[in-house]
Amino acid sequence: MKDILEKDIQNNIPLIARKDYERHIKIKDITLSDKKISIIAGPCTVESRSQIMDIAKNIKNCGATMLRGGIFKPLTFPYGEPLARPDAGSGLPEPDRLKILSKKELYDNAKRRLSFLKEAGEKYGLPVVSEILYADSISMMQEFVDVFQVGYRHMFNMDLIEALSKSNKPILIKRHYGESLRSLLGVGEHFEARGKHDIMFCERGVAVAHTHNIDSRAIIDIQAIPALKEYAPTVPVFVDPSHATFRRGYVAPVSRAAIAAGADGLLVEVHGQPEKAWVDPLQSLDFKSFEKLMRELNAIAKILGRSL
Repeated sequence: MKDILEKDIQNNIPLIARKDYERHIKIKDITLSDKKISIIAGPCTVESRSQIMDIAKNIKNCGATMLRGGIFKPLTFPYGEPLARPDAGSGLPEPDRLKILSKKELYDNAKRRLSFLKEAGEKYGLPVVSEILYADSISMMQEFVDVFQVGYRHMFNMDLIEALSKSNKPILIKRHYGESLRSLLGVGEHFEARGKHDIMFCERGVAVAHTHNIDSRAIIDIQAIPALKEYAPTVPVFVDPSHATFRRGYVAPVSRAAIAAGADGLLVEVHGQPEKAWVDPLQSLDFKSFEKLMRELNAIAKILGRSL
């Protein structure tokens, strides 16, 4: 059963569905509001200090609200793990690229790259967003990040739900491409029931029989935006046009559509040299394209009585 019924609102999601609840989400000096659209931008993977510094500077100049950067990457296949690259600091030579890193190696490398992310965010006044995979990494990561992103693969990871509920950082929850909104609302209710209220939802596309493009992973469910605002009216709704479309030329049109449909924010992948990105080079925008997109989004926001 995927439809959201009245009995769900009464029995299964009574907390997340509250209409008269005043939800306050503060991310450093930023307070999310209905009038202000938040744009989270940055690379899929933090590759080096110079890379993330350059990206942070450029997205700040374009008007981005927050800086995103991947450290732990749950890739579909284990080969090509960015942490196993010599220039990522692991020191592994090319013949050893298939080596699976130990937890200690993984965390040591993550701390180094998280420090780059934090430094860039602080220098350019951008709160930092990064994905978390392991519950036991919260104490280490919260020193560096301002928002924990829960990726679609871990939407129902109960270890993460339990641990993150005790964190003092806001949570951004991505919907799995095969899960209904009813299931996503259920995850939100799990956090609410545990007293964790500074949560946000992110639509990143649904699986369908075809996507019009062999490289695309999913299709953005634009209807999910007003639907989430109907059933969870106080929870901010973000959209990830980059991971859903997996195609650079589609990112801007889908971003414009999402803001026009009422999304409270976007997650956009931006890279100084997209074609050379370690991960997902097909979908990242370059600085010029991102600047153009921000101008377009600002124009749409004004029509709706909002601003970036």
